Amino acid sequence: MEKDEEKVSHWFDLEAGQIIEGLAIGEGEERKVYVITTEAPAEQAWVHERWPLIFRIEP
Repeated sequence: MEKDEEKVSHWFDLEAGQIIEGLAIGEGEERKVYVITTEAPAEQAWVHERWPLIFRIEP
């Protein structure tokens, strides 16, 4: 999900085999996830200039 300049949410589905790269850190029951971002693909740049880094994995 990304929010545009007007704070409107836009949801985008991942394709089968795609994952979002991130880093989960924490201690005990407290966890935080930081999503790695890159420049948005041209077809989604109208929503936000940064975009989650998406990889394809082989099953």
